[in-house]
Amino acid sequence: MVVYRVGFHRLKRFPGPYLARVSNFYITGVVSRRHQEFFELNKLHKEYGDVVRIGPSTLSIADPKALHAVHLNARCLKGPWYQVLAPDSSVQTDRDVAGHAARRRVWDRGFSTKALRNYEPRVAHYTDKLIAHIDSHAGQGQGKPLNASLWFNFYSFDVMGDLSLGESFGMLDRGEVHYAMRTLHSYMFMLGVFGHVMWAFRVIGNLPFMGAENVEFKAWVAEQVKKRIENPPDIPDVLSWVLDEYDSKPDRTEQERRNLNADGLTITIAGSDTTAAALSCLFAELATHPEVTQALQKELDDFFRENPEPDANALSRLKYLQACIDEALRIMPVVPSGNQRITPPEGLEISEDLFIPGDTIVQIPTYTLHRDERNFECPDEFIPERWTSKPELIKNASVYSPFSVGPYNCVGKQLAFMEIRSVTSSILRRYNVELAPDQTREAFMDGIVDGFTAACPKFELIFTPRE
Repeated sequence: MVVYRVGFHRLKRFPGPYLARVSNFYITGVVSRRHQEFFELNKLHKEYGDVVRIGPSTLSIADPKALHAVHLNARCLKGPWYQVLAPDSSVQTDRDVAGHAARRRVWDRGFSTKALRNYEPRVAHYTDKLIAHIDSHAGQGQGKPLNASLWFNFYSFDVMGDLSLGESFGMLDRGEVHYAMRTLHSYMFMLGVFGHVMWAFRVIGNLPFMGAENVEFKAWVAEQVKKRIENPPDIPDVLSWVLDEYDSKPDRTEQERRNLNADGLTITIAGSDTTAAALSCLFAELATHPEVTQALQKELDDFFRENPEPDANALSRLKYLQACIDEALRIMPVVPSGNQRITPPEGLEISEDLFIPGDTIVQIPTYTLHRDERNFECPDEFIPERWTSKPELIKNASVYSPFSVGPYNCVGKQLAFMEIRSVTSSILRRYNVELAPDQTREAFMDGIVDGFTAACPKFELIFTPRE
């Protein structure tokens, strides 16, 4: 087998570390050192070029043309990573094309413009709770640091608990990490290590002495979904649309019920970790770029002077606010290593010079695309103006994909934007932000770990009331 993979495999012509040709445990071992797959892939591409063989049947592709060639091609199916919940499946992990399309249509209704308007008061409610804590914290003493990344997690988890499981996790009220958040982060941490050997992840996750917490957590999610079914909210939430579809089926199977629990787990992870990471990365940039913060505060001040109580749709029209968000997501996309796909049996032509053989696992590393000088001028610099007054700093906008592209893109991105705009505008209208004395942007970025979604380290900011 070793001789075949090294000398005769269909991917033998693609460069990469020698041991990666032999086993997927090579990339697993590399990732386990710092838990930063996006960083390791970026290093490999700098060493080996646009296409790197990172496993016996796996390629990481940083060719700018690959993103759309792979993710907009209906014949490129989801890779083995998506067996993460097997034998169950969520709308995210469903590998069947028709099955996913049917489920996605239901979820799209849950994130329609009309549905988002129903969620808006609840998002505002939790934003007010977050601001109330910052107000209280700032009042305890001038210059007292606050662990912003922790409280952004409290915020995003409370919002998604309300909008997906029918009740908040209560972290903004108690100021304590909930069991769900602690367990989810542990789960994602392990997923970040074993993402290329999914069979090992599933085995370890079900071992009594190692995976007990994982099994217990899935049972907890099932109980929360059961409670949500028994206590429907007065105003529809995200899960309402999924439950309506489920209830409309005359002969519901046990597998469909298990898949419903998987959906509850997925929306909690996807809707909380990503928003918290985006907020943390945005404020890391704002705290180290005061000129950007001042320009954004001016836009907000001018806008709120004319619109004292704007709705979410009005906030979405603030160009510089959106530019700051877009630039933060470019610098650090919330799914930084990309998503796995499998090329069709006949293979896939990326360009005239690049053909990928059939049945090859491929992933397009978003972080690497976003930091490539072929796509963006000064790619490592935070310059929101590239999205407004300096479009020449964008060489190839087509690679910008913080929420992926194609039929499997993020269904909840508009809700995420609503939360980010709500929190950012509310904080910056009231406060100036700066790094705590022992905090640096570089240390923050270096501490981000990759568990499929990005997870941010402790990050302390000082919130000073504006005059």
